Amino acid sequence: MKSFKRAGAKPEPKGDPIPLLDADGNPVTELKRDKKGRLVLDKEGMPIKVPAVKRDFYGNPLYENVPYTDPEEARKTALRSGDFAEFDDETEAAYEQVLRERAAEEDSSLAPDPDALLEVRHLKMYFPLKKTISGKVTLWLRAVDDVSFKLHAGETLGIVGESGCGKTTMGRSILKLYQPTGGQIFFDQTDIAGYNSKQMRPLRTKMQIIFQDPYSSLPPRSTVGGILSEPVLVHKIASKQDVRSYVLKIMEQCGLRDYYYERYPHEFSGGQRQRICIARALSVNPKLVICDEPVSALDVSIQAQIINLLKHLQEQLGLTYVFISHDLSVVKHISDKIGVMYLGSMVEFGSKKDIFSHPMHPYTQALFSAVPNPNPDVKMERIVLSGDIPSPANPPKGCKFHTRCPKCMEVCKHIAPQYREYEKGHFVACHCYPQED
Repeated sequence: MKSFKRAGAKPEPKGDPIPLLDADGNPVTELKRDKKGRLVLDKEGMPIKVPAVKRDFYGNPLYENVPYTDPEEARKTALRSGDFAEFDDETEAAYEQVLRERAAEEDSSLAPDPDALLEVRHLKMYFPLKKTISGKVTLWLRAVDDVSFKLHAGETLGIVGESGCGKTTMGRSILKLYQPTGGQIFFDQTDIAGYNSKQMRPLRTKMQIIFQDPYSSLPPRSTVGGILSEPVLVHKIASKQDVRSYVLKIMEQCGLRDYYYERYPHEFSGGQRQRICIARALSVNPKLVICDEPVSALDVSIQAQIINLLKHLQEQLGLTYVFISHDLSVVKHISDKIGVMYLGSMVEFGSKKDIFSHPMHPYTQALFSAVPNPNPDVKMERIVLSGDIPSPANPPKGCKFHTRCPKCMEVCKHIAPQYREYEKGHFVACHCYPQED
């Protein structure tokens, strides 16, 4: 039977790999490793040295009969000439992934910031979509892709972005409700990314979440007293004799009457249910609270009450919030720092003042242009984005936002921009700004 080669496929390697030489032309040696990267030892237990060979950015050996173009050189050539006609987008995407993995590996050895309560480094949360018969994953949904930020005690970080951009998944990954695919999560200077459920149990009192829907997040067959007492008893925060008085004190802090103790969730309005959810989160004395769109299911008047309650509790108890929301006016009111996400990536991050007074990324500018201004004399210049948000299972090559960006350039379609600090504490990933020092 004849065998047919795919058009454009690379030829099979022949002969020995290209040797690696030093500046004087002498062969360089390296330690021999097996397929899993482990050192190979001789009979005396000493590492075996072998001639070093040239390798591509994947780490694969290079051969004389297989043409190879260094992706870094190909990138520099395309940037200098502005010609991307023969630019290999697939190789560039693979090269960018390798660079991100190397950066994550280098940063993993750095000590955590002693002033930060929460520090996230290169967080990834991928979900498998397709597998082969043998179980190998062939398609991933990159819900959160290489997200990094720091949050100090007593601060509020607002996370904004369209539906499906990975805001909620990021919040749940920080709490280890999902097991992250990669990255580091430092809480109180301790990396908890690899913790299992048993190791996380003592930390559950320090990290809590307020869910988006107050209707479905409360058990309908339990009274308010039972809902709030359960975590207190499980984590032994108060004794059985004192638990009722402890819970009543928490209810009073959250604006709930004492006679609500014996009532069931269906007897309350949406705003009251959300107060119960807040009381449940605070019942274990947490340091960090993930607020996953806590006011999106409520009407405007109730939203203001809940936001003011959260601010009052933060001042009173010294809480730290990660506040996820679609409503930019709410985020502006409650946040100290703001992160803007698009297709699983953080495209802009900075202080509230910097983000609202000087938004740098075109996506951030488009989001802010949609916020209505109550002043009738001020004319708003709305930036309308064309098309729908692409699928995170198949994101565009280059900059993920280039398919909808009003400032899109040719380089945006092929090379992903670097996530860089352009002002103190103000990070942006966009080709509209210098990509090299």
